[in-house]
Amino acid sequence: MKKRKVAIYEGHLLATLKSFTDAVMSIIATIMVLEIPLPKLIGNNQYDFRETSSSLIIFFVSFLVVVSYYFQFSKFFGRIKKISGWQIFAYTIFLMLVSLFPFMTQIDNGIHPAYFTIIYVLYIIVTSRFASLIIKYTYRLNEIIISRHQSRKTLDLIVMSALAIVISSIGYPAYTGIPLLYLPIRSLITSIVYDED
Repeated sequence: MKKRKVAIYEGHLLATLKSFTDAVMSIIATIMVLEIPLPKLIGNNQYDFRETSSSLIIFFVSFLVVVSYYFQFSKFFGRIKKISGWQIFAYTIFLMLVSLFPFMTQIDNGIHPAYFTIIYVLYIIVTSRFASLIIKYTYRLNEIIISRHQSRKTLDLIVMSALAIVISSIGYPAYTGIPLLYLPIRSLITSIVYDED
């Protein structure tokens, strides 16, 4: 049986894929804001802000992570000249994973904040590793050599999630997401201010 040849795309399709990415990322950022619940009225003109504040923190983390991905892939599309069919397929799966970030903002994480934090951090790690693999193999196809990143993102995420779980266990479940802000802020500064490669 004849082996099927993997398609290689360049030129116009790369520009189209970049435009599609811009649109998807913009929509994701907008939807995340709409998913933040309003404060609940608990009587006598008093409002309960706990669910809103925890969702706001998750929104900030998710928004910064999505914007970091956006800048990472903006640089990526600026460097490559071609991409294989399998890499486009993998990139489509990556965009699907990123599209689930608004769902994280909608979840009531006040019920089991420690479990939510662990699942959320694992989700960010898996999505980030998947993005790194797509970039690595596409750069290899384009014969682009980049220096190894000296980042410790996975270790940092584990430390940040452990800190978030400690905050949850000592009685402040609405603030478990605050330690998670560190990594996406650092990642965003690295991707915008410095030349990582």
